[in-house]
Amino acid sequence: MTQESKNPEAAEPILAPEEIDALMQAVVPSEEADALFATLPDVPQPKVIEDFDFEVAVNNGPERYPLFSTLQQRMTESLKEMWIEVFQREIQLDGENIEQRIYEDIVAEDKEKPQVYFIYDVHDFGRIVVAWDLPLVVAYIDAMLGGLGEAYDEGSNALSPVEMRLARRIGKSLEKLLARMWTPVLAKQYVLQKIEVEAQFLGLASASDMCFSVPFAVEISEDLKGHVQLHYPRTFLAPILDNLRTASSDEVNPMDPAWQGQLEKGLDQVPLTARLEFGTCHLDIQQFLSLRAGDFLPLNKNEHDPAKLWVSSVSLFEAMPGSQDGVLAAEILAPISQS
Repeated sequence: MTQESKNPEAAEPILAPEEIDALMQAVVPSEEADALFATLPDVPQPKVIEDFDFEVAVNNGPERYPLFSTLQQRMTESLKEMWIEVFQREIQLDGENIEQRIYEDIVAEDKEKPQVYFIYDVHDFGRIVVAWDLPLVVAYIDAMLGGLGEAYDEGSNALSPVEMRLARRIGKSLEKLLARMWTPVLAKQYVLQKIEVEAQFLGLASASDMCFSVPFAVEISEDLKGHVQLHYPRTFLAPILDNLRTASSDEVNPMDPAWQGQLEKGLDQVPLTARLEFGTCHLDIQQFLSLRAGDFLPLNKNEHDPAKLWVSSVSLFEAMPGSQDGVLAAEILAPISQS
């Protein structure tokens, strides 16, 4: 026997029909209310009604923060200098459009291609990640060891133990770049926390969190191209977003002549180290370790060909090696075009 058959009154409505009618009469507008609304003037209606786009109306993406874009331009320049210094030749590195993306989408997309993730922790702010296409990391390590900067075994999805140790040197260099780039807004230390090759183990943000993603296109050669990407969770940027809204001023401030003179004088005294490069040769590790006194290294350059005079990672002049007053010297022949 059911509970309902035991207690027939339990199946009856809580309110009787006449009670419901009484309540509805109290809720619906009365004649007095209708008369009052009738005395109000008509509300003018717009002639054209456009569809409301929520994404546009509440857009809070990177374009709202001009200073953020300026900082990423500085990062482009610093990254390019870093690559050219290691590869000792021109490397094409260009910044692309900054996007606001859901973290879940970033992880899902990165699963489609092998990546190496450098995860950095900033005290009181959280984490950011710098993602490199794996072939770019392998090529960079090859250049660090004196090779041509090539990516071998492109089918691999991971780094060897030796490559992983060398990748930490890359991560430490990025620490300095990040700290220098963000100093005007966020004077903090960036600490390399770990290096990952699996996107699902990053622990950067919640799946639905928004991130500012900054891609850089890298071209090492015709056959080797890829991307480096920086991902900043909005939770990381939240404390400084107001500062990032500041735009760089287009007005040129008047220059103080005295200050300008001191600056130019100071720049004139900055030391530079010039080096004369006679030529290069490429060895593998076994050949390098077997070198002994008396061995000759072929430099692939004729005896009377000019050499290159370098300052830092830039070749500036063609020069002819020689001697003067009993010491080695170099005669400047012609400047090298930087175009």
